[in-house]
Amino acid sequence: MTNKRVLMGLAALGGLGALAFIGAIASWWWLAVAGLAAMLGVIGVVALNTNLLVRAQRSDAAKLRSAVAGGPRSAQGSAQPGEHDLTGTIRLLQAQYVGRLDRAQSSLERATADLEARIGTGAAHDDPYAALPHGSVVLLHRLDEKGVSAAKTALSHGLEVRAVVADSADRERLEAAGIGDAVTVVTDASGAPYALTVALPES
Repeated sequence: MTNKRVLMGLAALGGLGALAFIGAIASWWWLAVAGLAAMLGVIGVVALNTNLLVRAQRSDAAKLRSAVAGGPRSAQGSAQPGEHDLTGTIRLLQAQYVGRLDRAQSSLERATADLEARIGTGAAHDDPYAALPHGSVVLLHRLDEKGVSAAKTALSHGLEVRAVVADSADRERLEAAGIGDAVTVVTDASGAPYALTVALPES
């Protein structure tokens, strides 16, 4: 309802009210009743138009809110990543994962090499024959169980082994150990104070 229609409605209510007032003063009751009925009719029409106007304004406001809310949604929809962006993200994650695996493998290889080096160093310290230079000669003065074991260890490191064979029992020990042919038998060092001596190569 426009302002003009509102003014017209107010004017009509004023006129009908005046007629009803005049009819009441003049005791023309039919005029007073007719004026009051007309006033009620005008009030009803004004209320109906006001209700329609409020509904129309609410509908327009709802449409406006929908348009305003749809704007950011459409912007968000347009900002959603496409297929190429998703593929690039997946490839980036794959590259990061592969890089981590490579670093883990490198760390494992370094740890393994370090462990092997430590084990090798420990073995060299535990086995004195491993530290002897090439060309050293190990001479066994007594062929007991320890002497036979030392001979086998020295032979495994490529060292020359000589043994003092005092009797046939010593020879049988060498044969039983499978090193009878690898050990050089000597007979001129039986009086040594040690069970084993080592002759280093001449520099």
